[in-house]
Amino acid sequence: MKIGTLFTQSILATLLFCSVSQAGWNDFWDRAHLDYARNKCWPSPFVEADRASVNNYYSAMTAAGIRLQNTLSDHYFDARTGDLTSSGKLKVRQIVMGPEGRRAVYVMQGLSQEETEARIKTVQASLTNMFGTPDVTEVYVSPQQPVGRSAEYIDEIYRRERSSIPAPRLPAFTDQ
Repeated sequence: MKIGTLFTQSILATLLFCSVSQAGWNDFWDRAHLDYARNKCWPSPFVEADRASVNNYYSAMTAAGIRLQNTLSDHYFDARTGDLTSSGKLKVRQIVMGPEGRRAVYVMQGLSQEETEARIKTVQASLTNMFGTPDVTEVYVSPQQPVGRSAEYIDEIYRRERSSIPAPRLPAFTDQ
């Protein structure tokens, strides 16, 4: 009976040690097969993520560019009355008539909260005049100043440049 008990104990010990030594063996081979398959089809699984990251960057740049393009800065408002100038009205019309999804009007933040609110009301009144309702598009406040100058300033520079150009003349004829 002692031999049977020893035999049973040795079988149990063998099974116990074998199960311990097998711990993680199947996980290892599963991972090895997965890594092999992934390496075999590389770079396909990663290309889409790279493309998405680049497109997200361009989407953010495009949105910032649209915001700057659609911002009514200081020179679109009359300094004395706060009303839109004629170029400001044309700019609002251009924005609203633009492509779908790019029709939001951004108003440059004024020096005070009252000035900013007056600008928003002026733009909404202009929208009501043009289209019958101020709800044609959204009007937002933008703290960022777009790059640009007033048309009067550009016109003055152009006229001064044109007036400083000497009259054209041919060189004197020399007989050789």
